[in-house]
Amino acid sequence: MKPTILLSLLLIVLQVHSGYGGKDSVQEKLVSSIDDFAFKFSKHITSRQGARNIFFSPMSISMAFSLVGMGAKSNTQKQIYKGLGLNSIDTSKIHAGFQEFLKALTSSKHEGTVNIGNGLYLAKGIKIATKYNKDLQSFYKSEIFAVNFKDNVVAEKQINDYVKDNTKGKIPEVVKGLDPNSMMVLVNYIYFKDEWQDPFDPENTEKKDFFVDERTTVKVDMMQKNGYFRHVRDEQLSCWVLELPYKGGAVAWFILPDKGKLKKVEDGLQGKTLSKWRKSFQTGKQFYLSIPKLSMATSYDLKDLLSGLGISEVFTPKADLTGITGGGKLKIDRASHKALLDINEKGTEAAAAVFMSSGVGAAPGPPPIPLNFNRPFLFSIMASVDGPMLFMGKTVNPVQP
Repeated sequence: MKPTILLSLLLIVLQVHSGYGGKDSVQEKLVSSIDDFAFKFSKHITSRQGARNIFFSPMSISMAFSLVGMGAKSNTQKQIYKGLGLNSIDTSKIHAGFQEFLKALTSSKHEGTVNIGNGLYLAKGIKIATKYNKDLQSFYKSEIFAVNFKDNVVAEKQINDYVKDNTKGKIPEVVKGLDPNSMMVLVNYIYFKDEWQDPFDPENTEKKDFFVDERTTVKVDMMQKNGYFRHVRDEQLSCWVLELPYKGGAVAWFILPDKGKLKKVEDGLQGKTLSKWRKSFQTGKQFYLSIPKLSMATSYDLKDLLSGLGISEVFTPKADLTGITGGGKLKIDRASHKALLDINEKGTEAAAAVFMSSGVGAAPGPPPIPLNFNRPFLFSIMASVDGPMLFMGKTVNPVQP
């Protein structure tokens, strides 16, 4: 059986409450900004949770809050785009940039399966501003639904069924205990499924040691294979970067810091780092790759994390989201993000949700270079070699719940 990569990821839900008185192309800048946000967000998670696994979708979080920013004004909007790292790009071009990403990712020409979009649920009787309604559908592939939040059980089922359908069942329940006083719920989802160009052979998987730290070693299932992979050796950051391509055009980057250099790599990662790597990838060297099968489940309080990154006003009564309804005071009451990941010989499966209340085979020659991911490492899934980062993760302990 051909191993497959199954990657189903992300969903963002926002629930908003009322009741308060070329080389410099936009696409390249947007890609770099999403990369920057991913690293900044990852570092902030680490500062809060310490040495634990990380997994999230910077693409979905950026898209969802950019969508909110489109209806924000004054300081609320400034904070959102500055926190996302998008403040150097004209706001209208930001929305056009996400529109182009959506078109490219969901095009019939894209060989992999990518499903990405947004669903906006409004309380019956709430009207959305005409311009916001038009832009929401035009730029962000959004569907708009009227829902009776007072009957929160029915509303929950409607939202959960929508998310379940659009993530191929990977997220069966994103909303639980929905506040009957909700005025608006925004769902952003992304589902990705593809196969490795050169799959792993399950017969080569073996139990081996993974060194979590100097005191902790765990046994993991290591997938293994020889191959010629695009790679970068970054001496400045003291790490290897290895690229594994998918058949549909997406790529996975696995970043292996030298022993004891994880923090150095994390501290040094920026959008321009990835730009440098993209220009520096090499081929011609044969590697013997060992990488663990992974299974993760993560959950994050976005209200807490994003407030720490400067996106705070949108969660307070000072929020100015009048561009969404044309008037009235709204704020985001709660925001959370959940993600699931499973990587094995057949591939990868993942799912995530945010809830806001408002190579080639071996050949004769020199022996292959061993590249053993048997210590903490980072990884990311790119829409393409030069495309936006869909998902980012850090593996500290492959058997960590």
